[in-house]
Amino acid sequence: MSLFLSFGSNTNNNLISSYAQENASNVSTINSNIPSAESVHTNEILKLPPNVDTFVMLIVNEAHESWKEEQHKLITDKNAYFIPTNLVIYEGTKLVFLDADAPWDTPHPHDLELVNIDNDKNRAASSFSPGTLDYANTSEPFTLPVGNYSITDMNYEIKGGTVTVLENNKGNGNIRGNNNLIVGGFYTPTNQVKDTKDNDGNSHPGSLAYYRQAFSENGIKILSEYNFTYSKCDYCPDGYWPDNKSGNHTLIIFSSEQPLERTLEILKTFVKDNVYI
Repeated sequence: MSLFLSFGSNTNNNLISSYAQENASNVSTINSNIPSAESVHTNEILKLPPNVDTFVMLIVNEAHESWKEEQHKLITDKNAYFIPTNLVIYEGTKLVFLDADAPWDTPHPHDLELVNIDNDKNRAASSFSPGTLDYANTSEPFTLPVGNYSITDMNYEIKGGTVTVLENNKGNGNIRGNNNLIVGGFYTPTNQVKDTKDNDGNSHPGSLAYYRQAFSENGIKILSEYNFTYSKCDYCPDGYWPDNKSGNHTLIIFSSEQPLERTLEILKTFVKDNVYI
């Protein structure tokens, strides 16, 4: 949010000051109504308030691995392919997908399809694709009509997700266009890992301490964090899959009031800085 200064008794400046204070209060109220990271992790559901402008849905690292046969290669068995597995939004809220599934030695493009399951008889007319996404790429922002949508991946055997779009009958800010709040989720190793390098020898600094500072310095607010452990590989070093580097992870729920294009560029950098490779 832009800073403001009010000089003397100038009426216009006072109006601007009052508007900015009111907008800050509105954003604080919206932020307080966003579910905590612990709730999102435990229940695999994130229901947004109606005033959120855009939600950035992360495609998680290792999202190409099979849910049935290779769960031990995932970061977690909760929200393993998308953050969250089940999203509930109001009509008018835009969606953007951000691909954090690192290519390692082989690219893993994701070709997603969202199908309105309320209109299964007319599947072709009620489906939507955000396009093929590669590592650190984002889809174009899009909105969906009211309905219940399944998320499937045309290339990989995943645990599917859902998007529920509720009717917005409250005259909310994202329809009027006077609110630019962006919300999303992010994974990071909780602690700095021993090996921060990828196959090309490049180092990735990502850890919770790193991202706490990076989010703050880039004007993105961490709303909540939740630490969890997922180490189900009996034959893997230290009990976790090597590409994930660690069994100890943190789910971050964040918000941003910066322009969407600027926020997405920051998030793309965060994805590349992550030690998940």
